[in-house]
Parts: sequence; C-alpha cells; structure tokens
Amino acid sequence: MSENVKAIVKSDSGGFEFTSLQRPVRRTESDILIKVTNISLNRGELDFPWESDKPAGWDAFGIVTETSTDGQGPKIGERVLTWSFSGAWSQYRVVDRANVAIVPESVPAAVAVALPVAGLTALRSLRALQLQPGQSLAVTGATGGVGHLLIQLAKHAGIKVTAVANSQRGLDWLQNSDVKPDAIVSAKEYPFEEAFDALVDTVGGDLLGHLLENVVPDGKVLILGVASGQVASIDTTILVSRRIDLISYKDYSPAGEDLSTLLTLISEKIIKVYADNIGNWDKVIKQDFLQLLAPGKVTLNVLQD
Repeated sequence: MSENVKAIVKSDSGGFEFTSLQRPVRRTESDILIKVTNISLNRGELDFPWESDKPAGWDAFGIVTETSTDGQGPKIGERVLTWSFSGAWSQYRVVDRANVAIVPESVPAAVAVALPVAGLTALRSLRALQLQPGQSLAVTGATGGVGHLLIQLAKHAGIKVTAVANSQRGLDWLQNSDVKPDAIVSAKEYPFEEAFDALVDTVGGDLLGHLLENVVPDGKVLILGVASGQVASIDTTILVSRRIDLISYKDYSPAGEDLSTLLTLISEKIIKVYADNIGNWDKVIKQDFLQLLAPGKVTLNVLQD
C-alpha cells in the first residue's frame, strides 16, 4: 500500500486546505523524488485554477530520496531546488531532473526556494529584451520578487535601471536595500522625463499607459503581470509610430540550467534575493502572509510528520 503524505490543495471555498494524498511516485526514467523542506509563495499561485486533487505550488526545495534511473540526475541526499507547474506544496514531490538544480552549501534553503518562479522570470525577461550594456530599462513593481531580482541582473549586465515604486514603503526600501538601481521614481510622479530603451511592467493599469510614452522608438515593452488589478488603456498610435514591440512572458522551458545560473550568482554574492521566512506552511491555510508578499519573497518551512 502506498504511503500517504500531507499536502496543500485548493479548497472548495477558494482558499487552501491540508489533505492526505498518496505519496507521488516516479513514472519516467528522468523523474526524481524529493523530500520537501521549504516552499515559497508567488502572487500568481493565489488565484491559479489548481486541480483540487493535486498539490498546489510551483517552487520547492528538498532532499533527493530517489534519483532518476537514466543516471543523469542528482545523487540521493543532495540538496536541490525544483520548479514545476504543480506539486510543490507537499511533503514529497516528483519532478523531472530537467527542472532541478543542485544547491550550493553556501545558499540556505529558505533563500534558494525563493528563486524558481521569480528568478527564472527575471532572468528570462532580461534575455528576451536583448538589451546591450549602456542601454536603459524601467522596471515597475520594483520591490516584488521578480522586480528586485531583475534590477540586479540588469545592473550586472551593464544596463542602466530605473526602479518604479508604487508606495512610500517601496521607495524607502529601495533606497536602503542592496538592490541599488541607478534611479528610483514614484509611480505617482508621472510624467517622467527620462526615456527608456525597454520597460518591464508587472503593475498594468494607468501606469503602463503613462510609461509607454517614455519608451524610445524601436524599444520593447514586456508585460509580466497586472498587480494593480486595473485595465490598461494603451494608445496604440505610440506603438505603431515608434515601432515598439509589446510582448508578454512565455518562457516555460526546462528550468535546471537557469536555476543553476541564479544559484551561482547568489553564492558568489553578485545578486541578493530578499526572502522572508515566516515559519511553518500552515500559514498558507490561514493566509497569514498576504501583507508580506513584498518587498522580496515569502518562504515557509514544510513540516514532516
């Protein structure tokens, strides 16, 4: 008989609840099984249409208990970081080795687990923009999980970055953190004087419409989210007359290699991930984290019975 494990699933009421599920099993030669010790929270997970009979969650850190049979997976007992479309919020997780990275001993679990969704989105967004050293980038939602990492990655690549903050709290945090953008502006201070070669927007609404006017001809605008909850009104004349590319994020290729890149940057202290470990994973059920989703990321400990 299969062993049961505790997991968090979507409840009928729209929140989350603990349940008991059969421990996941490896089904392909490239699958590995990990014992999960840490998870992180992403805004998108709260409203995602999870299947009620499967664990929710995208990001998980754990220890390998069964490795892949193809001989190319991590060794049993190794500390690993994982990403997948579901299954993170469980005491055990099965994931393809292509979405796994070995975590250096110098990187704490509670820090590493903040990386997958936020770090991959930041790294791949910057790659999609194809900016060159010396060019300029504006980032909205700059204190968020994606925003604060994107700023640091862009700075490391020699790109001039302007962080757009949505609150006084965000402005204060950016001024005192190690993120260190080249410039910090308030979203309420429009119109902005500076022009940008590219814009990454996580906020949407009126702010997107305003900032579009500051993107240079042949520039790019990458849409990552709509944190404001507002519908954006965009003047398409600007897009056409300036030949601006308006694109959305859609890179969900295997994550292992990029996760390893991010972990190396952290272990070498080139970038810093701001992660607030708020305790045990029962806080997901109680939703004791909603006010803590920025700045940076929120992570939790998974209890094993």
